[in-house]
Amino acid sequence: MFGRSALRLACGARQFSTTRTHSVAVRASIILQRDPIVTQQSAKFEAAADQYFGWLDYMTADKFPREFFFKPGSSAENRWADQDQERALEWHFGGTRPKRPVTKKPIEEDPDAEEVEDDLMAPVVGKTVEVQPRETQADASNDLLSLERKLDRTLYLIVRDAKGRWAFPQSDVQDEEVLHEAARRGLRDMCGSKMSVWTVGCGPIGHHVTNEHTAFFVKAHILAGKAEAKEYKWVTREELGEAVPSDYWASVKDILSTV
Repeated sequence: MFGRSALRLACGARQFSTTRTHSVAVRASIILQRDPIVTQQSAKFEAAADQYFGWLDYMTADKFPREFFFKPGSSAENRWADQDQERALEWHFGGTRPKRPVTKKPIEEDPDAEEVEDDLMAPVVGKTVEVQPRETQADASNDLLSLERKLDRTLYLIVRDAKGRWAFPQSDVQDEEVLHEAARRGLRDMCGSKMSVWTVGCGPIGHHVTNEHTAFFVKAHILAGKAEAKEYKWVTREELGEAVPSDYWASVKDILSTV
């Protein structure tokens, strides 16, 4: 309903103009974005604040009931004490390393206890998580066709039109077609049908006016798949501003994410 209203408004605007009337095409353009996959790196002050509050949580946490989980004086308990001491040494403020006091108890022999292998008393250690680098191979090669680059930024899909200009995928609105349907159809026509896309709402979030047409922008997210256009690339906000014409950038810059 909102899409048809915007379409009638765009088509009827010229009818009431005092200047010479002529037909102006109405187009639906889709702003397809890939959201950030990893969090952005914190600034120096933010990182220091996070570390400080993490240290406060660690130092004020309830005491771990070691007597419940470990046999007093066992080697398993001593290994846990060593690991806890290492964790306490991770915090560093003001040139000193605050240490959480951990006292190792001597091994006590219990003559009435059954003999149990010491390995069975050791805590179960889960599989170590391997931290992957923030920069991928696509970043190293500056592969603008890949979605695996700039993982902490929002990427936008742009294509080259028949006149050699970069812009968001767009298509003329046909007959009684609503904007978001025309935008999705235009995306399929230009970039293939191998992308799973979620359209955010049915109405436009902005528009761009030229002497030839009025383009209404519909926001969407890519969920899976890959574009198959002849010439396309995934770009950040800054890269988009350098690729598209200045008047086009002025129409879209305020509706794009700054992340």
